[in-house]
Amino acid sequence: MFFIYQIGILLYSFAIRIAAIRSEKARLWINGRKNQTFENIRKPGEKWIWFHCASLGEFEQGRPVMEAFKLAHPHWKILLSFYSPSGYEVRKNYAGADCIVYLPSDTPKHVAHFLNAFEPSIAVIVKYEFWFGYLRALKKRSIPTFLISSRFRADQHFFKAWGGWFRKQLHCFTEIHVQDEASAQLLHNAGYSTCVVSGDSRYDRVAANAKAPAALPIIERWLNGRKALVIGSNWAEDDAVLFPWKKEDWALIIATHEIDEERLKEVENSCGCSSVRYSTLKENPIETDALILDNVGMLLSAYALGKMAYVGGAFGKGLHNILEPAACGLPVIFGPKYTKFLEAFELIEAGGGISIHDRLSFTEAFNTFSEPSTLQLKSEICATFVKSRTGATSMILQSFDTYI
Repeated sequence: MFFIYQIGILLYSFAIRIAAIRSEKARLWINGRKNQTFENIRKPGEKWIWFHCASLGEFEQGRPVMEAFKLAHPHWKILLSFYSPSGYEVRKNYAGADCIVYLPSDTPKHVAHFLNAFEPSIAVIVKYEFWFGYLRALKKRSIPTFLISSRFRADQHFFKAWGGWFRKQLHCFTEIHVQDEASAQLLHNAGYSTCVVSGDSRYDRVAANAKAPAALPIIERWLNGRKALVIGSNWAEDDAVLFPWKKEDWALIIATHEIDEERLKEVENSCGCSSVRYSTLKENPIETDALILDNVGMLLSAYALGKMAYVGGAFGKGLHNILEPAACGLPVIFGPKYTKFLEAFELIEAGGGISIHDRLSFTEAFNTFSEPSTLQLKSEICATFVKSRTGATSMILQSFDTYI
């Protein structure tokens, strides 16, 4: 079975090379790996802990663990790897890691070269990545290996009648930290017992960020006392239910998922109200109904200035981060495709989130949350929701302590 898996890896790499003819992301995937070298990075006597993240979302889950580990063990070196360019290219200059790389392909040659270069004393896989060549090599080398902030579903191949080979790979992990009891039960039923229900480390991250948002005086002046609906990571499918915008006494702060010129113009044309880009606002402090953030990195602090949030993605491939606005005390509205996101289920159950499926249901959700007494209550519910779920980071670090 492993031989078939290796053939699949080679075929996938070949497909990426074909895709690179047209796809910039595929070219980054190829060139990033081709141009990197690992020689002479690790010095004799150094201890390294390796964190692997598929992309940016997993990085945000792993980040509080990395930073807490570095604080507790400053003499250790941190190796951070990404599989996707959308993670690596955004975080390649992250100061919390000593070395940041693309994960080489999961072939025996690349795996051996990578592990020989860094000789990690501990390996940490964040959430979902199951590269079986790496897992087998880590186990063979007796390197303690952890899967953290993970969540399992009954429809995954591990739990199918034909999934015996995949279930064996779970035993390559020294310990698996899961977000919920349902995941732990699935693993137990599959024969894996070294499991800890520690929760989701993203809660630690967003809770810490919400305590100290960056000051945005330009936006505060633009709001001029108005309440704001902050729209985070919206796509065209989200625009169809949100716009045109016609709500009295409320302003919009829009941080669309893509900020290329074509997409920014699309938002400007579809929002149905007066708008200004942040870059223009800095030079021309005019009041409009909508402010479009044409930059990266400002959304989290913008949430702190809002009263309600709409988070995009759940009319398409998947819901974006709803924990950031919830941590700032914003009740959250989002689309219908959230089945893979435990936090969405729980926020709805707590009363701080509403899922919508069309423009009418969005209007109803907005009207429900915007009633003044309700808005205050839901704000408190959201802040408490996040705060009550912190603590995963400390539980994960305790598991590492045995191997320090």
